[in-house]
Amino acid sequence: MTVAVTSAQISAAESAVTSYRDMAVATGQYQLPAAFVDPESFAGTSSDGGDLEGALYVPAIRAKAAIASGTAPAPALRAVRGEFEKIVRGLVSDAGRKAATALNATRFTGGYTRMLNPPSCSRCAILAGRWFRWNDGFQRHPQCDCVHIPAKSQQWARDEGFVMDPYEYFNSLSEKDQGRLFGTGNAQAIRDGADIFQVQNARRGRASDGMTTTASTSRRRGIYRGSTARLTPDGIYERAGGNRDAALRLLEQHRYVLPGGQDPDGVIRGQREGYGQMGRGGKRVGARWSVEQARRTGVRHPMSRATMTAAERHRFDAGANWDAVREGRNPFGRGPLTDDIRRRVERDFEVVVLGFYGGRAR
Repeated sequence: MTVAVTSAQISAAESAVTSYRDMAVATGQYQLPAAFVDPESFAGTSSDGGDLEGALYVPAIRAKAAIASGTAPAPALRAVRGEFEKIVRGLVSDAGRKAATALNATRFTGGYTRMLNPPSCSRCAILAGRWFRWNDGFQRHPQCDCVHIPAKSQQWARDEGFVMDPYEYFNSLSEKDQGRLFGTGNAQAIRDGADIFQVQNARRGRASDGMTTTASTSRRRGIYRGSTARLTPDGIYERAGGNRDAALRLLEQHRYVLPGGQDPDGVIRGQREGYGQMGRGGKRVGARWSVEQARRTGVRHPMSRATMTAAERHRFDAGANWDAVREGRNPFGRGPLTDDIRRRVERDFEVVVLGFYGGRAR
């Protein structure tokens, strides 16, 4: 089975590379690669880079546990068959996505847009057509079948029609499918004028009964400032008891229906490009210059922390701190270099740069 899945992963990676390249040609964005992507390097491991055989063996462990507890072998195997099929599909599709992500990094197309493969869930619908920079991770959930489309810029993606309006997708569905994919109460709220992003985000902090949520209620970034718990759309319709006027008032009160209306880019913020964790919104001149230069040229300066991803910056800092300790300097300031600092820097270097201890701090 491991051999068969590995072979399928290679095929998925090869298909992703070919499709991505063909799409770049078809949209006039082809560029020679700075490096070549080897499809076989994305096969033979689980989605998180772990042991493939171990990932495939999980359903067998559960089947054996069920048999040990008294379930007959045939029903026990039937119960885990669906889980096994989902694991295999996920492993194969993830290999393709990883290959496409790597290929994107070898050619400066600027970034990518996310394309749905309908029918799609509510989580994917609100991200559909969004433009992401080449080094932004591809957000996905188990069994996600969305794909990358190379796009040189957000404006180019919009001009070429690759930016999808999530409301158009929602309205293209039947009411039955709207309820199935978004949830009955959520779908009704969107039909009643609620912001699709607020409705979807409310699912993150739902209470166990599904009637209230903590999403968007924080003091710093929340939009709901009510004195009572924020109701979910399901909670609103239950409280309204079939009275549509009451439901609409509650949707406004709990900040689902917003003054800006149903904006496909988001009423609260919209989609904007920033200057990363180091740029402070463009206020740091050096960081801003580095980011803008990288955008213009497609080349990031290898020593500029402003254009690094968080993971790259962590690795860079771990190496620089270790070099400072070896030279007898305190990497964190002007104080004395103590043995405790040496120990912490050594451990960080082992974990982050050398990959010891499974990449986890002891």
